Amino acid sequence: MAEAVRIIDVRLVPAPASLAHTGLLGFVSCSVNGVALDGIAVRRSRSGEVALTFPERRDAAGRHHRYFRLLDAGARADLEAQVLTELRRQGRIAQ
Repeated sequence: MAEAVRIIDVRLVPAPASLAHTGLLGFVSCSVNGVALDGIAVRRSRSGEVALTFPERRDAAGRHHRYFRLLDAGARADLEAQVLTELRRQGRIAQ
């Protein structure tokens, strides 16, 4: 059985005002089960939904390679819910 995702120490660095039109709200750092993660983007879609996107690089062939990834959709949903709940609790993003 997979270990439960436990998020602590959630911090948001707000995006510059010049990027507000792109939907970028800022970048999150946090600790997940004792591992520090950084560079997670917080974005608001045109429909108003707030979501996380994870840092990645693109190789010479144009393929994307994430720096880290969660192993299943449930773990990703859990991480995202915990981070966004904490940011809302802190008043860093709107409900």
